[in-house]
Amino acid sequence: MYDSKFGSERGLKWRNERLDTSLLNTDRSKCEHLMSKLETFMIQLEGGDKLRAAKRLEVTNLDKTLKVEQWTIFRTGFYCGLILALLTTIACKVMDTDLELLKPQLQLYRGSFLLIEFLFLIGLNIFCFNTSEINHSLIFGLDPRDHLSCYHIFEMAVGLTVCWCTSVLASLHSPVMSIPQQLHPLLFHSFLLFLLLNPFSIFQARARHWLTVTMCKVLAAPFQPVGFAECWLADQFNSLSPLFLGLRDLLCFYTHQISWRDMWSDSSPTTASLDCGQYNMAVTCLIQCFPPWLRFAQCLRCFWDTGHTLNLLNAGKYFTVFLMVTFAGLYNMARERSALLVEVNVYLYIWAMVTCTGVVVTVSWDLRMDWGLLQGNGLLKDELLYSEQWFYYAAMLADVLLRVSWAINILLAQMKDSAAAATASALLAPLEVIRRFIWNLFRLENEQLKNCEKCCAVRDFWNIWRHLEEDQDELPKEHHTITLTNQRC
Repeated sequence: MYDSKFGSERGLKWRNERLDTSLLNTDRSKCEHLMSKLETFMIQLEGGDKLRAAKRLEVTNLDKTLKVEQWTIFRTGFYCGLILALLTTIACKVMDTDLELLKPQLQLYRGSFLLIEFLFLIGLNIFCFNTSEINHSLIFGLDPRDHLSCYHIFEMAVGLTVCWCTSVLASLHSPVMSIPQQLHPLLFHSFLLFLLLNPFSIFQARARHWLTVTMCKVLAAPFQPVGFAECWLADQFNSLSPLFLGLRDLLCFYTHQISWRDMWSDSSPTTASLDCGQYNMAVTCLIQCFPPWLRFAQCLRCFWDTGHTLNLLNAGKYFTVFLMVTFAGLYNMARERSALLVEVNVYLYIWAMVTCTGVVVTVSWDLRMDWGLLQGNGLLKDELLYSEQWFYYAAMLADVLLRVSWAINILLAQMKDSAAAATASALLAPLEVIRRFIWNLFRLENEQLKNCEKCCAVRDFWNIWRHLEEDQDELPKEHHTITLTNQRC
């Protein structure tokens, strides 16, 4: 690669002089002796367990891995066929029923739909990382020999989609079933919770454990150091704010709006609202502020640990979200209680100014700091990992437009008294998940380039066996030990 890149023969000369004449190539007995010492060393690390040591040292069987992925792809395709059939059946049922009667029931499934969309786009992210040679497993600190591939995530996404469609279809056909219509959303979301928290070694147990541990670290952001994975997951939560609002609606529905005693005798469709009562607006604002608070606390913790003022600027970016939510809530409260038109307009104008400022700040931070763009090579940067430059320009335009829709959705999500606003909010929420998918592509590209430029992710093994190099005396004394470095910036 060096010779082809720079039109030189130094790489070939170095190989002929150093590699072809090395003991690893010329003296096989010493190689076998080295392998024996390595096996003994690994057995000691595993407490004398030879099977575990052999498993740690073995190279992954490519044929076995390929067969697993083929079966995964087969199941994914099978699930996709089921999804098409289920969606067709659901559409036929919805067309024959009054949509106004179905809205409260379908709104209970809105949050889980966003979760499935997010999971599918994460799989697409990983596929793009693999094709563009972005080492996401090293960036997130995953085991390079044992982590989920994009095919496994696609399989989980379509499998959950089949369960989602089945639950919706069962809810729509509740008169022919013995289970009340109101229980189907609760059963489906309980199933999702079981998949995440069950203690058994099933349903990708290691990935679930990693996710659970990382979520706990995100919640404990102000009290412990913050890594890249925790920051990334908290950013994902900011795009999944409608998911938390959907869980709030689910809780309000089952605690305030239905009668558990009369549920089994009432066969009529669900028509209750998802209002939590007099504290509905305050709860909505708190939920909308919860994801940005996580990142705000992480930025403050990073400033405490490093002293870099850039972390304070990043915290200020998330503080603008607090202002947007606050003035959106004040505007909606004034509008609902039929206050003076002047007061309503004042809150609306302040919200508009704060929102414009917040959108400009967040877009600028996305492009400049998170993606590393606007630094040369036109509006891009000097080194690009994706093949086409128009990808970057299209992503920049999409980020601006989708940031505006995200800001508008903050206001619309609080208008519980308007059916049109609720419908618009339901349509805008998936767009923010798509924006986060685009953001992930270029955020990890920038992290990969920074790791390569600053050597922030290095694993070095120096001079394990002294007799392998003839010029050992020329190395510094500290290189005569094994050093493992996995540094993060």
